[in-house]
This record gives sequence, C-alpha cells and structure tokens, in this order.
Amino acid sequence: MKTVRVFGNEKIEVIDIPEPEPKDDLVVVKIISSGICGSEHSTYFGKSKLENNSGHEAAGIVWKTDNAKLVKKGDRVSLYPTMYYYCHKCPPCLAGDWYHCQNPVAHKRFPGTHSQYELIREDCCLPIPEDIPFDTAALIDDCLGTPYRGITRLGMNPTDTVLITGVGPIGAAATIISKFHNARVIAVDVNNLRLKHVSQYGVEHTINPREDNLKKKVREITKNRGVDIALECSGMEEAQIECLDAVKPLGKVAFLGIKSINTKINIPLNFIIKEITAIGSWASRPYEHPEIIKMIQQGLPAEQLITHKFKIDDASTAFETFFSGKSVKVIINPWE
Repeated sequence: MKTVRVFGNEKIEVIDIPEPEPKDDLVVVKIISSGICGSEHSTYFGKSKLENNSGHEAAGIVWKTDNAKLVKKGDRVSLYPTMYYYCHKCPPCLAGDWYHCQNPVAHKRFPGTHSQYELIREDCCLPIPEDIPFDTAALIDDCLGTPYRGITRLGMNPTDTVLITGVGPIGAAATIISKFHNARVIAVDVNNLRLKHVSQYGVEHTINPREDNLKKKVREITKNRGVDIALECSGMEEAQIECLDAVKPLGKVAFLGIKSINTKINIPLNFIIKEITAIGSWASRPYEHPEIIKMIQQGLPAEQLITHKFKIDDASTAFETFFSGKSVKVIINPWE
C-alpha cells in the first residue's frame, strides 16, 4: 500500500509498505480522506533526518478487525486525532476528557493517515452518518473540533461581536462556527487571500494588521466598547496580546493556535482591571463529535473550508500548497 513519509527540509516521499493487520482491539481503516494539519509544520520544515509518520485527521471505512467490539467491517468512521491511547478508567477519562487521561499510553500511529490504510485502536474510530461526505468527516474532530471546543467552553450568543485572529484552517473553522451562532465576526490575518476566503461566510469585517491599525479599527467597529469574545488561532504572541487588548470589560478570550515553540505573555494591567476570562483550549472531546455532526447536518458549511484536494502520489505538492499560504484546508485522497 502507499503511504507518505515526511523527512524534514520539505522532503516528502510516497513509498510502498505492507498493509497493516488487525490485532485484538486494533483495527485497520481504509483511509478515504486525510487532511494536512498545521501541526505538521515542524516535521515538514524540520531538520530531522529521520522519517516521520504523517497525518492524523482522517475519515474512512473500517476494513479489517480482529477482536473489536465497538466497530465492525464496513463502518464509516472518522479517526480521533490522538497522540496517545487512553485508559478509560481514570477520572478524566470517565468524564469524557480523554486528552487529560492520567495513564496515557504513547503510541506511534501506523503508518499515519496520509496512507491507504491506518492501524488504530477501535475506540478512536467515531461513527459518521451516510449523509456526511468523507472529505467533510475528516475535518470533524480536529479542524472543526478545536474551535468548537473553545467556543463551547466560552459560550457564544447571537449578540456577540467576535474577533478571530488568524484565519488559516482553525481560524476559518472558528469563523463558520461563529457565524452558525449568528455572531458578528471581525476576521484578522496578514494574508489577504485568506481574508477573502472567509468573507464568503458573511464575515462583517476583515482586517489586515499590516495595512490597517488593528487596535484603532476594532475600536471604530465596536464604538470603543471592545469585542465580546476573541478567538486567537494563529499562535503568534503579538496576536495573543492584541486579543487581550481588544475584548471588552468582562470579555472572554480563547487561545486556540499553537506554534512549535512556546510564546510568553506579559499579563497587561488591563487584563486584571477588565476582569477578562481567558482559556487555553486543545482539541474536541469524543462526546462533542455528534454535536459537530449535527451542526453540519443543520447547514454548517464545513466543506467550504477545503480549498484543495490531491492524490496521494501528489503529496509533495499537497504539502507545498498547504504551507504556501495560498490555501485553507488541503485534503489527500489516497484512493484517487
């Protein structure tokens, strides 16, 4: 079968390896759609000479099972984008917060979802209905799930004005979810192509901070009131500080974007004086999976996040396109 290997220094190879075989609760999923994620930046541009498994956002069909109890051959599933397997016994697991499992078991995805088949534990296979296309389903648990988690934790109302900084895949997904809640959105990015893309979702205002004074524009738009909610999706330290400055007194901020290195925030005095609520938010939870599906079925235009699709043999071009800034979400279809 074909699989993508990432070697760093922008080197991509598509190689042939044996198909994985199921064992116990590990099942084989035939991958139909696999999305490239911004978190793959470090392996794609890194200096490592070691090959890396590639891909974790995907949807497909359960192909082979051994002793599985939760799924069966033929099930349509999206794959929970986990870095660990979970114990399902500790308090966080029992509450559905798998990502905070107290007894996680590290695993190396094999061979990664940019492949024709993936070996994964059955509990990470989440069901998708027939009316959700595989390309859209590949977005559910990471690209859509990350902003959905943050927005849900903060709470969002139709009367809210929402500032979204960085409208790459996560920010664009945050935009469509915010518009689904009928909020007024101010989208911010240094990339005019991405600002143009999110404009199609009914965004009321777009700002390029290299062309306009962000602080001044936000004040004008909100009539000096400040935004109700800020969703920081770029991972840039400057944007994080801008979000804290832009929210109104008692406003709310969610930090969703990450970079490969830690950013440091010097807490400004107005953070305390304005009594801002700020959270970090990381990935959706399995119990949120059906909630995101319901939004898609009710009209969330998730498919519009996908700007490019590639065959697996064109994986190098797919990665180049994704990290060029001229795309939003890029999908690899291993069987086309």
